[in-house]
Amino acid sequence: MGEITNVTEYEAIAKEKLPKMVYDYYASGAEDQWTLKENRNAFSKILFRPRILIDVSKIDMATTVLGFKISMPIMIAPTAMQKMAHPEGEYATARAASAAGTIMTLSSWATSSVEEVASTGPGIRFFQLYVYKDRHVVAQLVRRAERAGFKAIALTVDTPRLGRREADIKNRFVLPPFLNLKNFEGLDLGKMDQVGDANDSGLASYVAGQIDRSLSWKDVKWLQSITSLPILVKGVLTAEDTRLAVQNGAAGIIVSNHGARQLDYVPATIMALEEVVKAAQGRVPVFLDGGVRRGTDVFKALALGASGIFIGRPVVFSLAAEGEAGVRKVLQMLRDEFELTMALSGCRSLKEITRDHIVTNWDPPRAIARPFPQELAFSFEGLYCFLLPSSYSFLMEITNVTEYEAIAKEKLPKMIYDYYASGAEDQWTLKENRNAFSRILFRPRVLIDVSKIYMATTVLGFKISMPIMIAPTAMQKMAHPEGEYAIARAASAAGTVMTLSSFATSSVEEVASTGPGIRFFQLYVLKDRNVVAQLVRRAERAGFKAIALTVDTPILGRREADIKNRFSLPPFLTLKNFEGLDLGKIDQTNDSGLASYVFNQIDRSLNWKDVKWLQTITTLPILLKGILTAEDTRLAIQNGASGIIVSNHGARQLDYVPATIMALEEVVKAAQGRVPVFLDGGVRRGTDVFKALALGASGIFIGRPVVYALAAEGEAGVRKVLQMLHDELELTMALSGCRTLNEITRNHIMTDWDPARAVARL
Repeated sequence: MGEITNVTEYEAIAKEKLPKMVYDYYASGAEDQWTLKENRNAFSKILFRPRILIDVSKIDMATTVLGFKISMPIMIAPTAMQKMAHPEGEYATARAASAAGTIMTLSSWATSSVEEVASTGPGIRFFQLYVYKDRHVVAQLVRRAERAGFKAIALTVDTPRLGRREADIKNRFVLPPFLNLKNFEGLDLGKMDQVGDANDSGLASYVAGQIDRSLSWKDVKWLQSITSLPILVKGVLTAEDTRLAVQNGAAGIIVSNHGARQLDYVPATIMALEEVVKAAQGRVPVFLDGGVRRGTDVFKALALGASGIFIGRPVVFSLAAEGEAGVRKVLQMLRDEFELTMALSGCRSLKEITRDHIVTNWDPPRAIARPFPQELAFSFEGLYCFLLPSSYSFLMEITNVTEYEAIAKEKLPKMIYDYYASGAEDQWTLKENRNAFSRILFRPRVLIDVSKIYMATTVLGFKISMPIMIAPTAMQKMAHPEGEYAIARAASAAGTVMTLSSFATSSVEEVASTGPGIRFFQLYVLKDRNVVAQLVRRAERAGFKAIALTVDTPILGRREADIKNRFSLPPFLTLKNFEGLDLGKIDQTNDSGLASYVFNQIDRSLNWKDVKWLQTITTLPILLKGILTAEDTRLAIQNGASGIIVSNHGARQLDYVPATIMALEEVVKAAQGRVPVFLDGGVRRGTDVFKALALGASGIFIGRPVVYALAAEGEAGVRKVLQMLHDELELTMALSGCRTLNEITRNHIMTDWDPARAVARL
């Protein structure tokens, strides 16, 4: 082992030493792991304003926390199951914290009990608490901690449900059989050794069985009635919950996003800190937990108003590498770096650290744009794995909808995959449709009873199980022999809407024959209006419930992949809605066959009077698909549209239009509630659905993920995509404190165009 010069270097050593399942458990975050990376990256967007020519020959770092004197404002956060990292586990961490004169927080889910940790010797220790369904167990745990000399309770409030930790799901994480959750021995709370369903982890199953989702602010009051220990509320990220914490008697607040392991796309803790500090108004101390790896980070947190910081992963990684000696070294390195930062900034005591010692890129007078340092990106590939039962086959486990694309790319001919996957010209909008979602962060609310979540809604008067519907995608039998049949059945089984493309490889009648379901028909207006009228009437007779009129395609966008591939419809397929109508086939050309077909058939003269004309030939409600501006929203309503679908045609028409999620709010504001507004484009997560609803959408449509899943696994794949998005939205609602769709508000998110809560962004 080479010389360790900073705490981050311990992670690489831990990665080599630990089994993959254990390393991944400690290192990974939720879903896309955006917040995991941002917890670190955000510190780089805060710069120093050092003062000079100040006598710094003596530096005093001592402080008090809840009346207890500690040597420095650097404390140890609760981390579960530390004996997975090292045989001495929590014993070693407790001794190292005591030697450093600082606080260790013991996890409820420790592999050493409160009594065992107390037996290691004197020290200031806090006990991290989850609230269980059985309140008698909670009371027993609190009283045991109190008897063992623990000085405070750190109540975790952001875990009514476990975040979607996909590394744990893939690894089928379970507690190794030679370890126990020692605080629960003899309490009949089960072991973390059973994996639930095929898309779960042992930890997730355990939490689902034990943690009380009805946890609310009244439980903070109840805790005060059973203990005299001060209660810190851990997991607050908003001003609203800060004020509630103070009102409900919290002794302090720990700004935390649970190490980015709960709701992804919440802000980095350092970004949320100042909002919480301002809301606390000095009535209780505010601490920071998350992302600290340097003494400079500690200084930045204190400059933004924190009374101290907690560190988690660096402790576990150093424990894995060198046991107690590693933890001692981590604490000493952070202490030394923090002392140096104070000296170089001209601060001799903690009280001298002020907001004026830093500048952030959300400070208007001194805004400084900063790139994300690529070297801070985490890597999560481990080298080994515990021996698990052979039934745990997880190498190909699909844990999110984006993973279907790689499978589809392998299975489909290049021409077909490129047709589904590509966008127009430079494909900037194609990438932006996804990237834009990452610039919208959550403001989750805590301590709300989320034991029941209701996601049902109505669309044009039709009840559906969730606000997630299927967008029209052409020629689905290119992806799978069952094509539109499979998707129609999957949508029906999920209780949601399927939209059939005009350019389908199954007719409206064939899709209707698959069984009951709520279906919309996507319509292009062809040059021959008699054909259009015939299509609309056929859809109406087949039981389709609405027309989704595509209005952004007077001519096909320049899809260069289709041009290079000379795209044509495979000879064994036809556009079934046009059979017998003498509209020709999408055949091979020197260009894109689809572009030639659209050029010959679609009417470029389509305008607002045609919307009026459609209303004369059908009683079906008409949704206008392809609107991106307030101006066209108002015209759509004036011309009788029943609803609007904000869409850029999957980024396949005009490149460099905004992502649909960026255009959504403008359209919603212009609609003024007169018609529902839906979003189509870029949705890959339940978190994305929540963001769209928070910005005013009545629901969303998904396209590519459905086709990729169809290519990979047929109907079963489409069903799984819908179920995963359903489950992710339900989890996002729970972790945001929303029990119904009506409770999702604009205040649950922040964007980089919100001036009041500007967040430093790329």
